[in-house]
Amino acid sequence: MYRHCVTAAHAAPSGFSFPSIPAIARKAAALTLAAAAFAPLAAQAQGVLPASAAIEATTDLRARGLGQSGGKAALLVDGTLPVTSSFILDARAATLRSSNRNGDAELGLEIAPQLRTASAGWTFTAGARAHLYLDAGAMDYVELEGGVSRTLGPAWLRLGAAYAPSQDAIGGDNLYLSADAELGLPGTGFTLYAGAGHTLGSRKDDTLAAMRAVRLRPDGNYTDYRLGIERSHLNLAYGMQFSDTTIDQSANRTSPYWDNDSGARVSGYMRVSF
Repeated sequence: MYRHCVTAAHAAPSGFSFPSIPAIARKAAALTLAAAAFAPLAAQAQGVLPASAAIEATTDLRARGLGQSGGKAALLVDGTLPVTSSFILDARAATLRSSNRNGDAELGLEIAPQLRTASAGWTFTAGARAHLYLDAGAMDYVELEGGVSRTLGPAWLRLGAAYAPSQDAIGGDNLYLSADAELGLPGTGFTLYAGAGHTLGSRKDDTLAAMRAVRLRPDGNYTDYRLGIERSHLNLAYGMQFSDTTIDQSANRTSPYWDNDSGARVSGYMRVSF
């Protein structure tokens, strides 16, 4: 949800449906998810990494170019627990400052079990992510996600896909395709990073669905991009990020889930890792 980044079934589970998505986007997501899902079968066993955690303060919490804290300062806590060499549990909690986008929730949680492995210099991940919003009614939803990444010297590259099957909380289905890159500047402690993503999907044909689809797609399908710089020293990191989207800021203002914090914005952050 926040920065700092299929196998076919005969029938969908009850309550879920899989509306059609443009062919190119569907194939891209399927290839990414499939590669990530099957990579663990061919990988060599590796040692279990230690658990880690971090606390971050930011002037504006954003995900996929969309404000999650109503343009206000927010606090983010996350942790990673490697259960085995290939199974990892990620968890995050963030203050949402009663943002419209998340049903006036004050606190958001993410729980993401993942399979992760490395093979021939590539790192593959596949899993699911539950987005939970405390005291916000029926706003929770789930995504299936996968990614392929590689480190090349001081550079890191990643392609990812996240698909949310049709759910009432988001008014339909949603697919997010992303590409991210980071470049560490040797001997300086600085890292430059950039990324872009495209969100697309479909919505159910009713009034409530139309209002809730605004949560992830305020103006229909859109593209987001971001540029940032980060300085790190020991367990402390701080940086600045510019993000923007192609969203029409005047669209769908009648929805109670509309939040105008989705345009160009520069935000700053500080993070302590443990």
